[in-house]
Amino acid sequence: MRLRLRASWILFVSLLFIIAVLSFLKGSPEWVESVFSQSWYPLFNSVQKLLFGYIPFSIGDLLYGGIIAVLLWLIFVLVRSLLHKKRRRALQFGFHLLNAVLALYAFFYISWGLNYYRQPLAVNADIELTNPRLADYLVILERMVDSVNTLRTQTDPVRWKDKGSRIAQDMMQWVQQDTTFENFLSRSNVVAKSPLNSTFVSYVGVSGYFNPFSHETQINDIMPAVSKPFTYIHELAHQQGVGFEDEANFIAFVRLKRHPEVFYRYSAYLQTVSYLIMELYRIDQNLYHIYRNRLSAAVLSDLKEERLFWAEYVGWMNRLTSLFYNEYLQHNNQAEGMDRYNRMVRLVLAYELKIGKCKSR
Repeated sequence: MRLRLRASWILFVSLLFIIAVLSFLKGSPEWVESVFSQSWYPLFNSVQKLLFGYIPFSIGDLLYGGIIAVLLWLIFVLVRSLLHKKRRRALQFGFHLLNAVLALYAFFYISWGLNYYRQPLAVNADIELTNPRLADYLVILERMVDSVNTLRTQTDPVRWKDKGSRIAQDMMQWVQQDTTFENFLSRSNVVAKSPLNSTFVSYVGVSGYFNPFSHETQINDIMPAVSKPFTYIHELAHQQGVGFEDEANFIAFVRLKRHPEVFYRYSAYLQTVSYLIMELYRIDQNLYHIYRNRLSAAVLSDLKEERLFWAEYVGWMNRLTSLFYNEYLQHNNQAEGMDRYNRMVRLVLAYELKIGKCKSR
């Protein structure tokens, strides 16, 4: 018993030391970018692909279930030992529980989590972020509204309802061959899967998620088809080493807007216009209504379909998950929490203004 307690104590101190080093490294974005994100992560990512990438179902979902089961078992034994006044046994399992949590925490950052502390995409992609004038905002928004309306006349999302497998393959292939952000994104693992249970995932309120332990990307396969292309590229961006949610959204827009398939371009513009218009609501509600009313009936119908789909699954699980994830994002260098998704607007506007200047020269 004493040897076990001593070993647990040594492991505890070692894990604390590793976490302290990781906390120190978080303060150096340049080091994280060059050593972790662009050197270590692509190598480790390729190992994860060899281990899990070719398995057709989500190992990460099983891993989550196993981790929860082990932690609950440790808590149960700890509480039972305390109730029966078995102090040494309680101390032993208390160490086991604490070390398990610390090991998961350390592995999370070593495996993927330090990507939250790399250099911003604006630096890597040479995009100048400024506070745009409202006039510029409206010019870009108007152009995008025209684009989404036009694209909707050229495609019908209903025809893509049962083409989830094709969308998945097309998105993985597009990301693998896309060179837009190749100077700072890992290309050693580009694989997407479906969750073990998309209905459960819907009740949690999730369209897609990346598992930082197994490096698997999962996409909800029962949500509306028009949401899938954008979600695939967003989650695959996480798999390639992007931590911030707004940056993953921005990458999804830039990559899909150039896709030869109209439906995929439409997905990009639909999601992006939705973010732009919602952001306008915070600025000027009258302008919000004006630009929202400029969306065609078909586009508004697609947005309504998305809204109604998620409304079916709203409940305590959804609210609990949102609360947890908001805290998770704030803990990981995103003080805005869930609002970080909306900050893609800044990147889109800066990018569009930059492209416009280039074209005018």
